[in-house]
Parts: sequence; C-alpha cells; structure tokens
Amino acid sequence: MKQKLAAWLPAGVFLCLLVSLSVWNLLRPVRGFSENENRVLAQFPEATADSVFSGEFSEEYETYLADQFPMRDGWISLKTRTELLLGKKDINNVFFGSDGWLIEKYEGTLDAERTEANLGRLGDFMQFAADRLGADHVRAMLVPTASGVLLDRMPPFASDFDQAALLEEAAGLCPEGTFLDLLPLLQAHQEETIYYRTDHHWTTLGAYYGYAAWAESIGLTPWAREDFTEEAVTDSFYGTTHSKVNLPVEPDSILRWTPRTPVSYHLEYNLGERESDSLYDETKLEGKDKYAYFLGGNNPIVTITSSSGEPGRRLLIIKDSYSHCFAPFAANHFEETTLVDLRYFNLGMKTYLEQEDFTDVLVLYSTANFADDRNLNTLVK
Repeated sequence: MKQKLAAWLPAGVFLCLLVSLSVWNLLRPVRGFSENENRVLAQFPEATADSVFSGEFSEEYETYLADQFPMRDGWISLKTRTELLLGKKDINNVFFGSDGWLIEKYEGTLDAERTEANLGRLGDFMQFAADRLGADHVRAMLVPTASGVLLDRMPPFASDFDQAALLEEAAGLCPEGTFLDLLPLLQAHQEETIYYRTDHHWTTLGAYYGYAAWAESIGLTPWAREDFTEEAVTDSFYGTTHSKVNLPVEPDSILRWTPRTPVSYHLEYNLGERESDSLYDETKLEGKDKYAYFLGGNNPIVTITSSSGEPGRRLLIIKDSYSHCFAPFAANHFEETTLVDLRYFNLGMKTYLEQEDFTDVLVLYSTANFADDRNLNTLVK
C-alpha cells in the first residue's frame, strides 16, 4: 500500500497543482494590460465555427492562457534564471551583455519580405517629398539599435541582423543626399551612454548626436550641448528589454535637456484632443513606462509650436518612438513641428503632404521598427 502511495504521490501533487492553477486562473480578474511588459494582454477569444475549425481559436486561446497565467512575471524571472544557468547568451530575444547590459535581439523575428517592401516604400516617398519640397529639405534616418552599435558590450560571438546592409540599401533607394546614415556616428560615441541599458531606445544624449548631424545636413546650426542644462528626472527607469527577462539589474536614468535660453512651447495632441505647454509629461514618471515622459508617449499626431523657431518653417516628422526624445531638439528650429505615428494615423502621407504646407520632412525610425512596421504602406498613399 505504501509503495503504491509513493508511486502515485508525484502525479497527485502535479494534478493538485494543475487544478489549483486552473481554478486560480478562472477566479482571478482578467488583466487587460501588463505594466511590467508595457503591452496589452490577450483576452479570451471569441469562438466561431470558422475560428474553431481553422485552428485560429486554439492559437488565440494558447496566447490568452500564456498572457493571463498566474504570477506571470515571477515565472518569466524563473525561466530566465534557469536558462542563464544553462549558458544561453540570449533569452526571450534579449542579449545579456557585459556590465549588466540587456540588449534587444531582432534576428529571426523580422520578415525579409516586409523589410524589402518597406524599403521600397521609403524610396518612393522620399522621391515624392524631394520633388515637392526640394532634396535639401527632406531627410530619412533609420537609427541603428544597440545590437548594431555596442559591439563591445555584446556577448562573445553574438550577432544580430545586418543593420549596415539595411542602411546601405536604404541609402541607395532614396534620392541622393536625402538619407542620413548614423551608424558611423553612433559607433564613434559607443563608449558614452547613447542607449539605455534596460530599454531598446536611444537616450537623450544619443538623440542629441542624431539631431546635430541631421540639423547640419539640412543647413541648420545645431544648438551646442552647452546651450542646455542636463537634469536626471528619474534614476529608476526599467525599460522594455528588462521586462522580457525580469531580473534585478541596476536601473537607468532619464535625462531632460532644457535650453538655457528660455523657450516657450505649445503642444496640441490629436487635432485638439488636449493641449499642453510642456514637452514632457511628469505623470509618466510615476508608472512603469517612464520613457513616455517624452511628449506623453505614443499619439497619432502631435503638433509643437516653438517661440524660438524660424517663422513660417514647418517640419513633419514621420516616426516611431525614437523621435520622442529627438523632437525637443528639432522643435527649437521650426515655428511648427508635427509628429505623425503611422500606427494610429490613417491618412496617406503623400496626400497629407499635398494638403499641408510643410517646408521640411524627416522620416525617423529605429532600423528594427522600420523593418518590421506593418503600416508603412500609408507612406505611399
């Protein structure tokens, strides 16, 4: 009897654990958003005859279970520690670099066909914009991610997708002189804090170097670093790469650069939905997504009016979130700066450019976001 009990004990414990987790999962409230991962979580899928027989329902249900699993953040941490003990160099698409650096990995997650289509759309739009505004007023910048720049901080023998090749192809498709390759510039500053250690964005310093190069390329005199005061607004920032592994590491600081000569700004969000007189949203520093401090995070359209800008000069930035800490520099040169996020803005960019009297255009994305963006078809509409 004791031998039979001993034989069944592990199975019984496992069954009890499984039932307990299932009951817990059913009784606990369904979460809509993960603050730690900064993303919307999957909800219970709708079952239809088509979705059940096609297998779509089962796939969506598996995603729902994974997203709503009890103590998800703790399990992510346990999984990370286990895989580190097994000697893995990257976990959940995050490289574990030297000195506590967590560097996003993109190789294997990008669709080559989509990347090629996006590059073609960029070349098409840039030609259209250059013909309309003049090549001196049109630029595209695809900002290399940390894995393409911080090579000395990457794990031994680790590599990511070929960003240099992507930048070279993009330059070849754009009208001559309109594409700005930042890879050599950022590599020259790789010993400085130009990327966050726990997040996939570049820092305010990295954005400043990009701004200065862009301004010079279109005939503007960039403001010197000495023209700003630098202040840490938080020393407890944990970004998106940290959320993927959930291990205790030293947090990042977010710096705000303020012009020494006072400049007044007025921001209009989403065509009048709300307004502000600050480039920064202090409330975002209280939550997990502290990078949203810049311009208040993702919005379909934001228009910035600046007292220091050249009268009559209007800049359109077609962008991802790398532009959020870049725009406070660029806005100082233009009477009006408009940022458009194609994920939320349905009007085609060719049509928009024809309707509005912009004098300058900048397409600004990270290389990885640009390669994988599903909304760039609106560039050519």
